[in-house]
Amino acid sequence: MANLSVPAKWQILLTVLPLTALYGAVKVALHRLGWEPWAFDSLTGSLFGAATFVIAFVLNGTLGDFRASADMPMQLAKALETIQDSNQLVARANAEYDPAPLTQDLLAIAQTTLDWLQSQQPQAETAIAIDRLNTSLAAMLPYAGAPIVARAQAEQANVRLLLTQIGISRDTEFVGPAYVLLELFLIGAVAALLLIGADSFSENLVVSCLLFTSFTYLLLLIRDLDNPFQYDGRSSVEADLTTLVALRDRLQQG
Repeated sequence: MANLSVPAKWQILLTVLPLTALYGAVKVALHRLGWEPWAFDSLTGSLFGAATFVIAFVLNGTLGDFRASADMPMQLAKALETIQDSNQLVARANAEYDPAPLTQDLLAIAQTTLDWLQSQQPQAETAIAIDRLNTSLAAMLPYAGAPIVARAQAEQANVRLLLTQIGISRDTEFVGPAYVLLELFLIGAVAALLLIGADSFSENLVVSCLLFTSFTYLLLLIRDLDNPFQYDGRSSVEADLTTLVALRDRLQQG
């Protein structure tokens, strides 16, 4: 995981605040020039209400997708750990069986997955590592019997599925078309906030800056949630790889 100079939860806000300062400066300039011809009415209220609804609707869907994606590294680690449990069980029951090759294959899957996600290494390396399991599982078969090997193969298939899903989630922008609508509403809302005047300019400035910050923050948050597998140092919301890292470390220790 990338080390951030600020806590991840503040990263989006710190990105938005300079934009808010710029917006505030433009708002003050327009006020001094007398370019605030609009007044808050039912039409502008409808615009803000529609923008809020669209943002909430897309955010709810993106959160659901994020929750599903965020569990994938944990499920992957548990699938690998289940295979390792079978490996150790057979080793305990059969002194002639060597569990080291299968352990090394599982370690390779965990390491290549972490390299792929964190260091932008080719995803093909993970597929190669998974294929190597077949040789180690075949070596286990004379000692374990078909049921235990079949269970390990089922977990192997689950590992393939999870890595495929992670790759799709990482490389696909699921709500891309929705960004057009979100950005359209954001531009309209910002333009309205700039042009709306009020009897108290200080109150107008504070409220409009707050609304600008909220709308922009939510748009950036949705973009962040849409890809939970970035690990590029710029994302503030990422799927947790702690479980997979912990498994990698245990496998390294034997």
